[in-house]
Amino acid sequence: MESRPFDAPHDGVRSEGAGFVGRSEEARRLRAALRAGPGVVVVRGEAGAGTSRLVDEVLAGPEFARWTQLGGRCPDGAEPPPLEAVTSALARLPHRPGLADRMPPVTGVVGLLVPELADRLPEPPASASDPEVRRGLLPRAVGALLGSLGDTVLVLEEVHLADPETLRLLDRLTGALPAGLRLVVTEDAAPGLPVLAVRAPASGRYEEILVPPWTPEETEEFVRLWAAGRPRVRPEELPELSALVHELSGGLPGAAGALLADAGELLSAGGEGGTAGRAVPAAVREAGVPGRVAREFARRCAPLAEDAWRIVEAAAVLDRPAPVGILAEVAECPPEAAEAAVDACVRRSVLRAEGAALSFRHPLDRRAALARVPGPRVARLSLRAARALHRAGDRPVPLVDLARLYTAAGHVREGLRCLVVAADRAAAAGDYATATRLYTRAVVEAPRTGGRVRTAAKLARTAQLARAGEQVVAAVRAVLDEDDPPPHLRGEIRLHLGVVLRNQTGGALDSLEEVARAIPDLEASHPQTAARAMAVAAIPSLQGWPLDRHRHWLDRGETLTEQVTDPVARAAIAANRATALMLVGDRRAWHAAEALRGPAGSAMEAAHHARGWTNLAHAASALGHGARARDFLDRAVAGLADSSSPYLEGLVATARLVLAWHAGHWDGLHAAADRTTRLYQEIPDLTAEAMLVRGLASLHVLGDVPRARHDLAEAARTACYDTGFVLTSSAAATARVHLEAGRPEQACEVVEDVLGRIERTRGWVWASEVLPVAVEALRGSGRTARARRLVADFAAGSADADAPAARAALAVCRALLAEAAGRPDDAVALLTDAEERWRLLDRPLDAARAVEARGRCLLDLHGEAAARGVQDVVEVYRHLGARWDVARCQRLLRRHAIVTTHRRGRLGYGDRLSPREEEVARLVVQGRANRDIAESLVLSTRTVEHHVARIMRKQRAASRGDITLP
Repeated sequence: MESRPFDAPHDGVRSEGAGFVGRSEEARRLRAALRAGPGVVVVRGEAGAGTSRLVDEVLAGPEFARWTQLGGRCPDGAEPPPLEAVTSALARLPHRPGLADRMPPVTGVVGLLVPELADRLPEPPASASDPEVRRGLLPRAVGALLGSLGDTVLVLEEVHLADPETLRLLDRLTGALPAGLRLVVTEDAAPGLPVLAVRAPASGRYEEILVPPWTPEETEEFVRLWAAGRPRVRPEELPELSALVHELSGGLPGAAGALLADAGELLSAGGEGGTAGRAVPAAVREAGVPGRVAREFARRCAPLAEDAWRIVEAAAVLDRPAPVGILAEVAECPPEAAEAAVDACVRRSVLRAEGAALSFRHPLDRRAALARVPGPRVARLSLRAARALHRAGDRPVPLVDLARLYTAAGHVREGLRCLVVAADRAAAAGDYATATRLYTRAVVEAPRTGGRVRTAAKLARTAQLARAGEQVVAAVRAVLDEDDPPPHLRGEIRLHLGVVLRNQTGGALDSLEEVARAIPDLEASHPQTAARAMAVAAIPSLQGWPLDRHRHWLDRGETLTEQVTDPVARAAIAANRATALMLVGDRRAWHAAEALRGPAGSAMEAAHHARGWTNLAHAASALGHGARARDFLDRAVAGLADSSSPYLEGLVATARLVLAWHAGHWDGLHAAADRTTRLYQEIPDLTAEAMLVRGLASLHVLGDVPRARHDLAEAARTACYDTGFVLTSSAAATARVHLEAGRPEQACEVVEDVLGRIERTRGWVWASEVLPVAVEALRGSGRTARARRLVADFAAGSADADAPAARAALAVCRALLAEAAGRPDDAVALLTDAEERWRLLDRPLDAARAVEARGRCLLDLHGEAAARGVQDVVEVYRHLGARWDVARCQRLLRRHAIVTTHRRGRLGYGDRLSPREEEVARLVVQGRANRDIAESLVLSTRTVEHHVARIMRKQRAASRGDITLP
C-alpha cells in the first residue's frame, strides 16, 4: 500500500520529526485484530485525529511486510465516481505470474472495471457484458479475487463518504468474508456526526477502534519530540508551548503538526539572533492559521450551501458554543433552513455538536472561518450576536463575550462597561486571576483618562492576589506616568503596584520605594490607606532597607490603626503587621497573628487572612517553629477553599516544599519542587523558593552536583524580595559543595554577598542557614578573626529574637570556632547541644550535620575508636535519603583509614561493574566530566579516573564515549 503523509487526507499536514505519539493502545488493538485472522476493523476518529497515520504505522511493521496491502480512498464530492475507492485499491495489486490460472472465471468481471488488471485475470463470462449482470457479479468477483491472494489487507478510507455502490459492495463482502481478508475502514467520528459504517461480518472478527484527540500530556510529548532537534526551544518554554499548541489545535495531531511547522518556519526566517526571550510561543501565536489548515477547512466548507455558510459565519463571530436558535438568529436564517444548515456543517466536520450546542473543533478552524468574513459584515454580525445573547436570558450573562462582541461592532464604551463589570464579578467571587486579566484589558483598551484611572486602581488592587506579569505592571505604570491621577488614587495605585512588584515581578528596593512614594499622597487624602502602605513598607527583606527603617514604618502605621475602618484594609494591615513581626522573630508576632482569626466578611478579606497565615508559615518555618508553621499553613488552606488566587496557591505550595525539606520528608520532593517551579515560573519569588528546594534535593537526595549548582544559582538570581531563606540557603549549599571539594576560598566568595546583605540590613535573625558554613569556610581560608566577628554579631543581633533555629545555629558556629582554637572538648559539648536543639525543632538534616561535625572532632581526638559515631550518622543520612551526605561521611572515614566491609568479606565482581562503578558509569553516560562526577559522589578526581579506566577495561570500551549502562 502506498505510503501517506501524516493524516494528509484530513489536514494535509505531517508531524515531521515528531514521532508517533499517543496511539500505542490503538496500535496494539489494530495489530491484534489483524493477527487474529479474517475480519473487519473500523477505525473511527474526527478529521485530523490521525486515523490514516495509525493504519500506516501498523501496516509498516515487519510482521505484515509479506502481506498483500491494498488501499483506496472514498472521494469527497457531490457526485463521486461509483466504486472509486475499491477500484483504485485493486489497481495497485502487484503483478504475480500465473495468478490468472488459479482464479475462477468470475474474477474476470473485475477487469472490466479495473483496466490495469484486465490482462492478468481470466476472461469474464459473456453475460458480464450486460451492466445489470455485471453489477450482480461484481461482489462475487471481488471476493474471489481477494480470497485468492492469501493474507490481504484492504484499507478503504473515509468510508462515511462512500457512494451507494461502494456501500453495497462492502455489505456483500462482509456478509461472506473471503479467506485471508482483513478489511480496514476509516471513518470520521466528530461528536454529532452520523455514523455511516459497515455492518459486522457474518463470520470473522469485528473490531471498532476510536482514535480520540490527544490529551494535554500527549500534546506535550509531541511538542517535546518536535523541539528535541531545535536548540532555540528552551526547556522552560515547553510547558507554555505545549499548553498553547493543545489549546489552538484541540489536541488534533494534524492541526498541531501544521501549527508547529509554520512556527518553525517563522523561527528560521528570524535569523540566528531574532528569537530572544520567549520566542517560540510567540512564534506559534504569530503563525496565525497555518496555510494547510486553512486550505483543509476551505475544502470541508466547499460543498456548503449559502444558509450553511451563514451559520458558520455566525459561529465564528460568536466564538462560544451556541444552540441552533442563537446561530439562526445571528445568521438571519429561518429555523427550518437553520436545522438543515447545521446538519450539513456537522456532517462536513466544519462544526462540532456537543449536546445541543455547536462550536468549532478548535480555535484554528474558527480563525480560518473568521478570516473569510469581510470586516463590515463582522461588525454587523457582532452587534446582532451581542443582542441575541442579551435576549437569550442566560444566567450568568456572558459579559466577557458581550464585551468582545460590542467592541468588534464598534460600540467600545458598551464593550468596556461589560468588561469591567465582568472583572468586578470575578474579583467579588475570589477569581483574582480572571479579574486581573479583564481589568488589564480594560485599562489598555479604554479611550478615556477617567475610565483608565479608575480601572487601574482596581487592577493594581486585584493583581496582588493573581499572577501579575509585565503587562499588568506596564499598564499601571502607563496610567501613573501619562494620566496624572488625582492624589488619592495615585497614592492607592502606587501602593498596590509596590505590592505587586514585591511579590511577583520586580525587585525589593523598587517595590519599597514605590510604596514610600505613595505614602505622602495617602496621608493627605486617605489615612487608612496610608496605614496600609506603612504596613507594606514594614515587611523586611534581605534585599531591602535596614531593619530599623522597616520598624519605623511599622511604628508609624500603628499610630493610624484606629482610623482604619474598612474591613478589607484592616485585614490587609493585620496580615502585614503579623508577617513583619514574625520575620524578625519579634515575640509580639504571636499576638498579632490572632487578629487574623476573625470571620471574613468578603472574599478579599478572606484572601488577606489566608495571605497572612501563609506568610506566617514561611516566616515561622525559617525561624525554627516548624509545628506552628504547619498550623498556620492549615489555616491558610482552609481560608483559600472558596477562592481562586494563583499567587496565594503558589505561596502555599512553596511553604509545603520548605516545610517538607526541613522535616526530612524527601520522598517525591524533587518532583514536587520541579512541578511547582514550572507552574509558577511567572512569579519570581515563588519560582526562586521552589527552585531552591529542587536544587537542595538535587544535591542531597540525587547527588547531582551540577544540576544542584545550577538550580541554587538560579534561585538566588530569581529572588526579588527574599525574606531570609532563599539567598542564605542557596549560598550555604553551594559553599558546602566547594568545601567538600577542598575549595575554601571559593566557598568564602559564595557566602560573602549574602553576609554583606545581612550586615547591611542587620538581619542577623536570618543568618542561621548560612553562618555555620560561612564560619567553616572562613576558618579553612585562614580568616578566623572575621568568623569570630560574624559570630559575635550574630549572637548580639539574634539575642532577643524568638528564633530557636538561630540559637541552634549559634551553637554550631561556636563549636566550629572552639575546634579551630584547639578546644575539641568544648566543640563536642556545643555540638551535642546543637544536635539536641535541632532534634527538638524536627530538623533531622541539621541535627545529623551536628552529629557529623561532632564525629569529625572525636575522630581527630580518638581515631578509629570514635568511628562508630560517624557510622551511625551515615545510617541517619541513608534513612533520610541523603545520598550526597552519605558519600561525604564515607570519605571522612576513608581519610582516617577506616573502611567498612561486609561481614563475609569484600565481594568480587569479576567482569561485572561494582555498585560504585555503576554510579560512575551512569554519570559518564550522562556526559559528566570527571570533576563533576567527583563532586557528585564525593570522591577525588584521581579516584574517578581509576573507576573510569576499570569500567572501560571491563566493557572493552575504546573510549569513555563507548561506556554503557549495564
